[in-house]
Amino acid sequence: LLNVSRLNTGKFVIDAGPTNLAEVVQQEIDQLQRHAGTRKITLVYKKPKDFPIVMLDETKIRQVIMNFTDNAIYYTPTGGKVTVNLQKTGSAVEFTVTDTGIGVPKALQHKLFTKFYRADNAMKARPDGTGLGLFMAKKVIVAQGGAVIFKSVEGKGSTFGFSFPLKEILAKPSKK
Repeated sequence: LLNVSRLNTGKFVIDAGPTNLAEVVQQEIDQLQRHAGTRKITLVYKKPKDFPIVMLDETKIRQVIMNFTDNAIYYTPTGGKVTVNLQKTGSAVEFTVTDTGIGVPKALQHKLFTKFYRADNAMKARPDGTGLGLFMAKKVIVAQGGAVIFKSVEGKGSTFGFSFPLKEILAKPSKK
């Protein structure tokens, strides 16, 4: 809510710094592993080796990673699987969370990243949500020059994530 308020007042600031994104993702997954276990969800992340240091707002991108992964766990039925992937493609850095969850009905997908919006099946699965997580995630990603990744099939699962052009976020080596 504080970040939504900052957006409304023009005080939403991105504070980019050198970020070990592979380690940030690992830390967030480690925190969510127990929660996934209590729901009998298999949570998988293979930390990439030699991942570049990137310039991002670590605190805000951490919140995005947590939101996407936590949602995947909540909206995946018992016994399901959530796969987290971080990779450097030719010209981009890409993070995705893919689940075997309830998915988003096709007719409602265009509304998904709007403030306070929640799909009907999501409200049934998790009545306590605010409809702000995905809205803020998109704002954080776009404000740093990235793009949202989203695809979903109702009843089969979803993929949420982001990509950033590598040339825009690659940390420059320090000159000593």
